[in-house]
Amino acid sequence: MPLNRNTLMRMRTIDACLQRRQRRWTIEDLRQACEDALRDYEGIDSVSLRTVQRDIELMRSGKLGYYAPIVVRDRKYYEYSDPGFSITQLPLSEQDLAELSSAIDIIRHYQGFQGMKGQEDILARMQDQLQAQQSHHQVVYIETNKQLKGLQFLGQLYDFIIKREPIAIDYKPFKAHRQSQIYISPYILKEYNNRWFLIGYNQRKRDIQTIALDRIIAVQKDEKGQFRENTFFDAEEYLGSMVGVTRDLRSSTERVVLRIDADQAPYVLTKPLHHSQKLQKTGDDGSITVAIEVIPNLELERLILGYGSHIEVLSPWQLRQHIARQVIIAASKYQPHV
Repeated sequence: MPLNRNTLMRMRTIDACLQRRQRRWTIEDLRQACEDALRDYEGIDSVSLRTVQRDIELMRSGKLGYYAPIVVRDRKYYEYSDPGFSITQLPLSEQDLAELSSAIDIIRHYQGFQGMKGQEDILARMQDQLQAQQSHHQVVYIETNKQLKGLQFLGQLYDFIIKREPIAIDYKPFKAHRQSQIYISPYILKEYNNRWFLIGYNQRKRDIQTIALDRIIAVQKDEKGQFRENTFFDAEEYLGSMVGVTRDLRSSTERVVLRIDADQAPYVLTKPLHHSQKLQKTGDDGSITVAIEVIPNLELERLILGYGSHIEVLSPWQLRQHIARQVIIAASKYQPHV
């Protein structure tokens, strides 16, 4: 059962009591201290002896990594056999603490992974120990859309990938009138443009397929299917040869040459359009010409179009013509009506 805030608060209270060695603590004393703490901070009026006993056993165990040396003297009084012990002590520097705090903020950002077993226990304990040593408040904010559908499947899909289990997905594309079922061996999860995608092997199509999580209706294990090992591609190479997620195994990269005007040149230089980007030329007017090695796809087109009049496709010719048509169509929508 995942840890909750109340459990952590009780253990912190027990720890604080046992560090005060000038007093001898019975189980009832510890229960009362926990009850007082929860009443003040959470409005909870009652804590049982059994609950406190379970907390003590949890602190003693290695489940949370505390291994608290709690002993009972004279069959009545609880104390630490090591006077200097505390569950809040961590052998970390201030820089370590700051980096861990930021990491926890980022991990908690991906709320779709909360279903992964054990994660919340670990995060809760880390956050509790870090907050005990420093005044921590959130400073890392990542763009996200909390209304995005499909995020609840992240943890479930992650588990299927790790366990190498085939799955059946109830799926409804945007243009479809009804949902269908896809049987797939899941390989990787990919985030792009604040959306999540699953990439795997479609058993019936016998090909790699990319599935948007926001179009998934339900996911379950394919009890009758067999998992097909990924012998088709190296994940880093597969994803690294494109912008976004759209491609097939037979696609090949092309050299795309782009001219960016002086207004947007600094942004493209500091945030490359693709990791393969290389500067080809700098114009007298401050414009730049860059080349990238990518598989032309829909996401690349949208990236280029997003720069509007600030960018020009020089090659390949087919991509240049396609972008030109899109620009003409877009401009026609702004023509005054006669």
